[in-house]
Amino acid sequence: MAADKKDIIVVGAGPAGLVAAINLNREGFNVILRERHDRIGGEPGFHPSVHGTPVDIPGLWDYIGIDCGEAFRLLGDNSKTYVNGKMIGSLDTLMGTRDDNAPKLKIYNTERGHRPTSLDSFLFRIAEKEGVNIEFNNPFKEDDFKKAPNGTIIATGLSQGVYKWLGIDWSVLGGYWAYSEIESDEVSAAAYMGGFSNEYGYSASMNRMWYVLLFARKEVSAENLETFKKVLEECEGRTFDKWKRYNAHAPKEPRLFYKDFILAGTMGGFLEPAFSFGITGALLSGKISAMAVTEPEKAEKEFKRFTGGIPAHMARKREPGYVPGYELGDIWFDIK
Repeated sequence: MAADKKDIIVVGAGPAGLVAAINLNREGFNVILRERHDRIGGEPGFHPSVHGTPVDIPGLWDYIGIDCGEAFRLLGDNSKTYVNGKMIGSLDTLMGTRDDNAPKLKIYNTERGHRPTSLDSFLFRIAEKEGVNIEFNNPFKEDDFKKAPNGTIIATGLSQGVYKWLGIDWSVLGGYWAYSEIESDEVSAAAYMGGFSNEYGYSASMNRMWYVLLFARKEVSAENLETFKKVLEECEGRTFDKWKRYNAHAPKEPRLFYKDFILAGTMGGFLEPAFSFGITGALLSGKISAMAVTEPEKAEKEFKRFTGGIPAHMARKREPGYVPGYELGDIWFDIK
C-alpha cells in the first residue's frame, strides 16, 4: 500500500457500502466495513424484498467494476401498470427517452435481504472472497460520528438517528409491505397508482418470493391500505391479510460530500425522484463514493451528472397535476 493511502471506514453493508468497499479494497486500501446487524441484508424492518429497476447492461456493470448479473432477472413482457385498478400497459409505459428512436433500458428484478439469492448476499460473497474486513454487530453510534476520520463513507440512510447526528434535513416515507414464499419461480412486476397513495404501490416476484409495497410521502392511512388491498386482489387475484408497517427517511437534497464525510446510497440522496428507484442508484453511488476517496473532483462531477436534476424534479412533485415520468439516460437516468 502506498504511504499516502489510509484506512477507510465504510458504514453500512448494503449494496452501496459493499460496492464502495470492494472497489476501495481492490485499490489497496484497508477497508473496514461496519454493519450494525449480525448478518448481511439490511434493516429487517424492510426486507426481504423484491424490486424492479431499469438497468443498462453491461453499462452499469462496467461502470461499477462488478458484474451483478447473477442477482438480476429480466422482466421481459411480464410487467404491468395499473391506474385506479385499470391496466394501462407495461412498466415501460411509465418511462420515456428524449429520442423516440433510442433504445429503452430493460427492466430487471432483484432481491434485497439476507437470503442467499439476494443482491446483498451476492455482493457480500465477493467482498468476503476478496478480503474486505466486515465487522458485524458493530453499529456506528453518535460518538463514532464525532470522532470518525476524514473520508469515512456513510452508506446507511433509512434510519432517523443518522440524520439527527449529522444535522441533515430529511423527508419521511411511510407505508406497508408484505411478502410470502411461493412455489412458482415467476419473474413479474406491477405498478399501482391511484387515490390510495401520493406515490404508488407495486408488486414484484422472483426467486420463489412474492413481495408487495405500498408507500407514500409521509404516511399511508389504514383506510388507503384497505383500498389498495382490494385493488391488488382484483388485479392479481391474491393479497395479504397481514402487512408490516414501515417508516423510512431520505435526505431532502443529494450530497456526495458533507462535512468530513462521503455520503453514499440513500444517505447521499441517490434516489431517482419520479418513482424512488434506489437499487441502481445504490450501486452507482457505491462506485462514486469510492472514487471520492482518490479522485474527489472527478467523483463530484460524476455525482452531479447523475443527480443534478433531482431537486427540480422533486419541486415539481409538489405542484398540482404532477405526473411521474423520467427520461432514461446514460447508464442510469437523466432527469427531466
